[in-house]
Amino acid sequence: MANYDVFFVVASVVIAISASLISFVLSAKMSQTELQNERAFWSLASACFLGFGIWAMHFVGMLAYQLPLEVSYDPFITLLSVLPAILASIVVMSKLPHKANSLLLRSLYMGLGIGSMHYIGMMAMQMNAIMAYDGWYFSLSIVVAVGLAGIALKTHEYVTTSQLRILKQIVPAIIMGSAISGMHYTGMLSMHVYALPSTQILQEPETKNLAYLVMLMVMLFAFTILIFIELRARTLLLERYNAVLNTVQEGVLTFDSAGMVEFANPVALSMFGLDSFSPQTIHIRELVSPSEHAHEPLLIGLKKAAKNSAAHNVPLTLDGIRKSGKVFPLTLRINLLPGNHISYVCTVKDLSDVKNQEVFAQTVFDALPNMLIVKRADSLSITHVNDAGSRILGTDKASLVGLSDFDIFDEAEAKKFVSDDKQLLSSSEKQIVNEFKLNIGGVTRFFETKKIVIDDNYGTPQYILALSEDVTKWREAQQTLKTLNRRMSMAADAAHIGVWEWDIATNELIWDEWMHKIYNVSKAGFSGQFSDWEYTVHDDDIANVKQKIEQSIKDSSGFHAIFRVKAAGDKYRHVSGYGRIEGNKMFGINVDITEQVEAEQKIRKLANSDTLTGLANRLALSTYMRNELPRLERNNKVCTLLYLDLNRFKPINDEYGHTIGDEVLVELAQRLQSMCRVYDIASRVGGDEFIVVITELSTEYNVETLKARLAKKLTQPITTTQGAFSVGVSIGHASYPEEGKTLEELIYIADERMFEDKKQNIPSN
Repeated sequence: MANYDVFFVVASVVIAISASLISFVLSAKMSQTELQNERAFWSLASACFLGFGIWAMHFVGMLAYQLPLEVSYDPFITLLSVLPAILASIVVMSKLPHKANSLLLRSLYMGLGIGSMHYIGMMAMQMNAIMAYDGWYFSLSIVVAVGLAGIALKTHEYVTTSQLRILKQIVPAIIMGSAISGMHYTGMLSMHVYALPSTQILQEPETKNLAYLVMLMVMLFAFTILIFIELRARTLLLERYNAVLNTVQEGVLTFDSAGMVEFANPVALSMFGLDSFSPQTIHIRELVSPSEHAHEPLLIGLKKAAKNSAAHNVPLTLDGIRKSGKVFPLTLRINLLPGNHISYVCTVKDLSDVKNQEVFAQTVFDALPNMLIVKRADSLSITHVNDAGSRILGTDKASLVGLSDFDIFDEAEAKKFVSDDKQLLSSSEKQIVNEFKLNIGGVTRFFETKKIVIDDNYGTPQYILALSEDVTKWREAQQTLKTLNRRMSMAADAAHIGVWEWDIATNELIWDEWMHKIYNVSKAGFSGQFSDWEYTVHDDDIANVKQKIEQSIKDSSGFHAIFRVKAAGDKYRHVSGYGRIEGNKMFGINVDITEQVEAEQKIRKLANSDTLTGLANRLALSTYMRNELPRLERNNKVCTLLYLDLNRFKPINDEYGHTIGDEVLVELAQRLQSMCRVYDIASRVGGDEFIVVITELSTEYNVETLKARLAKKLTQPITTTQGAFSVGVSIGHASYPEEGKTLEELIYIADERMFEDKKQNIPSN
């Protein structure tokens, strides 16, 4: 009768859990590396080890199944059963997508792989008996294999995404190992062994030695793979470390406590002129020399600097020694390497190019005609001065280095300079331009100084560079020009004259103060383009003015134009513009003649309008008809002259006075004006007599309808300060050209008809 050896059963489960744990460690290595080749390597190693572990668990579990028979195993089939386990492990160790259908498919792959491994391994058993399988348990083992495979996949996914440490991976490893063991022993339930008549029953099966051998092989393989993992990790780390050291831009050296150099990267070898290097053959003092102000040996100074944490960020300035014996400047940063072996690492930077650049920069500075001074940002002491600065200040450059403003200038001037420097350092601005007045040798001189803050790599201010230009002569010329401009400006202000300049090629426009006043354009709203001026000119005038400007440019002659420009609100100013061409530019003046034009318009209006009502007077009516009648004749048009005389107006004047009468006349005049079109005219020709000329009429018009509209409009009540009044109106008409061809003829006929109309409406006035 068959039974199980408890020791081997437990051993098989331990093997499954251990194999799962080590596979998870390998999988974690795979997920942490960014190299594609490394990922493939660790994935394959993890799959192989898990497959071998599953196979070993299966084999030990089979040996744990004790039969009272002589059992042997076919070597080829036994080894062949490893392949499905490895293939199933590759499914487990591969990167899992987060899709449910993919998880089901992969679970099927894994379950079938493990099931195949199990039943192929069972085929390797050779015995003098019949081995049969229960169909229901066989199917159940496959289902269990697929289900436990799904658990294994989810467990592996959790381990991979969470990147757990080794101690926290034990629980998922137990789940994985239990899943593998559960599938194996479920499958074992489906197997039944039936003895034959020739079957020899043994009292003590001889499979324990083989089981011990398998477990020993598993332990040796696990120990070997763990050692290989550590060696692989250290080899990769060392290769990366060497690759980094060989590609850095600075030289790297390591030396022991005795000062013997242990390592030098290619940059360091090239820096010191060494073709090759053998460890422990060169002392550090053969490559680096202490400064002439050092008070202790080089090695002692380097060890102290390595222990001083502040010195790690501040490089030491030393002299380097090339193989040829040539000395060059360098900076060195040093630190103590961790570990049992005391070693020091230092980065070395060749300052030869920096020194050459300093010499080059100083040569450029000295060639500048302007004074250049460089100060330290912390102490505001001078570090560099060019030849021009030395000449202007009257002191040689070497004597100026290290001095402050108080050592060179008067106290008041020095305080001003220092205050400006501190303000610049404390502000967010990195440069500023100011003008200073200095008293040098009893002579007052003006300098325009541009100061710039120079930061280090960390954004901390290190220096202030001041470039000063002597502008004394320019300042004197500017003052003279300012005085002249002031005089011209006073004269222009008195005459309301604006001065302008226009670059024809670039359309750039320059205005003085009075131009902005004339055109009512602020300096902030002025872009300095020709379109700024063009936009302000009245729409009816711009075409004529531009034509004159173009003609002036074409003929290279002067131009003059009078035009209107926009002012505040809806008002316009009248401007008289003059200009002349010089090369590609036009210069000119604008004179504000608004007051003159408005005065002339007022005079003309007074001469042509009624002072009380604002309507046209008889003179304006005569001028209008003198121009209108010939135009109507040319265009075959007609017009009608309406002669109006008020009824019941005299009683209002007599009873309420002329003030109320004037209010009535003004209201009636406004009504007449509102009924006229822009090309009609309404005029007052007597105390209460009006003439209206309606022009641009066709021959089919109805004069009676026109008169009725006028009468209705004028006879509506009029509100005054003394109440409402109503007046009547008598209207006579005459048509051009049928009834008259001159103004006098038309007035005569219309007057006659007005009297006829008055007789019918009001017997007496």
